[in-house]
Amino acid sequence: MRTSYAVGLDVGGTRIAAALVERKGRIVKESKTLTPKGGPFGVVDAIIDAVEEVSASVHPSEIAGIGIGLPAQIDFFRQTVEFCTNLPLAGVDMRSLVMSRVKHAVTIDNDGHTAALGESRFGAAKGAKDFVMVTLGTGVGGGVFLGGQLFRGHRGLAGELGHTLVEIDGLECPCGARGHLEAYVARPAIIREGRAAAETFKGAAIKRLAGDDLDRISAEIVIDAANSGDDEALRIMGEIGGILGQSLVGIVNMLNPQLIVVGGGIGESCPIVIERASAVISEHALAGRRDVRVVRADLGNDAGVVGAAALAFDENDSREGMHR
Repeated sequence: MRTSYAVGLDVGGTRIAAALVERKGRIVKESKTLTPKGGPFGVVDAIIDAVEEVSASVHPSEIAGIGIGLPAQIDFFRQTVEFCTNLPLAGVDMRSLVMSRVKHAVTIDNDGHTAALGESRFGAAKGAKDFVMVTLGTGVGGGVFLGGQLFRGHRGLAGELGHTLVEIDGLECPCGARGHLEAYVARPAIIREGRAAAETFKGAAIKRLAGDDLDRISAEIVIDAANSGDDEALRIMGEIGGILGQSLVGIVNMLNPQLIVVGGGIGESCPIVIERASAVISEHALAGRRDVRVVRADLGNDAGVVGAAALAFDENDSREGMHR
């Protein structure tokens, strides 16, 4: 039986999004909630609540399965969480914990992979065989498509663009190493730079948007100031884009993609990030710079849930011997 729906979840360090999705990528019902603080069982409870909320209107037999994108390194073939920076999920059998409480098959994958899958099927990368997806949010994720297939590597751990080295002995990354891209371009980095700027005269607009309270400065406030034309906020976000571009130069030289898709809440909400990254690639990459375009993700925050649902459809169809 070719089922009509799948449930996709995008679990981030800040929020959990869930959606009931049709095969053609249309979202029928969606739910969003803040990611619980504390241990993994709170995250599992939130996942179960979200699944029940979005799937309540359809019969269980119509649902192909549940796909979950996690901000973690996933051994895709064993379906285990190997490493997780922003949530306490490393070593936790998330798939089994969720499956023990639902009536459907569950498949987990890295959230960068699911976002890339969503953009490949239904978004900015539709029709592109060789592209790179980078997501900028609480952390930095990514996914790589080569020859029209998601490249997972030997155990499914590939695509960790956020943990590529941009500065030797640089800033400490949340993963514990130093100099990784995530330490320079993710939400905490923007907050750090925004608060530092607000302590000076040049950061007056940022400080004002935060009600003159440095502790209230968020990445979104800095981005709003940049999008409104504030020079200091534009400098901060331009530097973010420049560092991202420097990291992507190596990716362009190594993989020669036709497309780089920038997604996540930060990447999609501040045009100067993509503009500056694209300019750096054009200036510093080798011959592949003539082939690549840097574009904003089409699906916005829906890329992860739509891609996770596509993953669930694929796994269901594979079990049933059907082809997409």
